[in-house]
Amino acid sequence: MRKRSGFILVEALTSLTISLMIIFMLSLCVSEQFKLINQWEQRVNAHKIILLHLENSHMPDKVMIKNRIYYYQKIENTYQVKVNNHVYQVKS
Repeated sequence: MRKRSGFILVEALTSLTISLMIIFMLSLCVSEQFKLINQWEQRVNAHKIILLHLENSHMPDKVMIKNRIYYYQKIENTYQVKVNNHVYQVKS
């Protein structure tokens, strides 16, 4: 039987490629999940600010939570919070 060193090299490169693809896909999925969590966190905080303004009229219109600035404003019968180019609003 002859040993084929080229086969071992191809096998090693194939397993390395598969491992790198798995690591890349996992890191991509985790980063997308963090983006989704951040969007939900923004939305929850915006609605929380609206509720706080409804309970207490002395709340400031500009609130900073986790290095994000939330701007509250009331336009007619619509309560609105702006943060990072997103607008969350509730109509009464």
